[in-house]
Amino acid sequence: MNNSEFQAQTEHINRQVQRVSEIQNEDARSAALELLQSVMDLHGAVISRIVEVLSESGEAGRTSLAKLGNDPLICGLLVLYGVHPVPLEQRVSQAIEKAAQQLRKQGGSVTLTGIAEGVVQVKIEGSGHGCGSSGDAFKRTVEQAILEAAPDVLEVIVDGVPASAPGFVPVNMIQPATKEEKNYEESAA
Repeated sequence: MNNSEFQAQTEHINRQVQRVSEIQNEDARSAALELLQSVMDLHGAVISRIVEVLSESGEAGRTSLAKLGNDPLICGLLVLYGVHPVPLEQRVSQAIEKAAQQLRKQGGSVTLTGIAEGVVQVKIEGSGHGCGSSGDAFKRTVEQAILEAAPDVLEVIVDGVPASAPGFVPVNMIQPATKEEKNYEESAA
């Protein structure tokens, strides 16, 4: 299952939970929601135990657990149940380092400026080679890296997004020369 399939599945689950919440018969609604909570509790307990077993299994277990924690699909599940083996701050720092490597290739850089209550703040600097969309591309790269590694982040605030390339003039701002300007050009020649 890839990331988009995972997102589609979670959206489907959310729609089904909403449908269950709207059931008019209170007993049926209560039973369905209780069943869902029981399944979630069971899954949470099992996943928590898997993390414990791997953590206690020496270096090989911790290596496997780290590998599982870095998988985008599994990462989200570990976060959902509150048992991710790597603290949020460390996952965000690793994601920023990964994004920084990509940005350096394009003349940019990213620095973590703060993490508080699920909000990550970063600063992006650099010229970016090419069109004025480099700043937006830098921002997308950083946001994507952070949210893949730490889906529990509530918001990513990006400061210092590089502006459009200097001297860029939008096509709709270019106007044809008027007759007076043309005469000036001819007299200057």
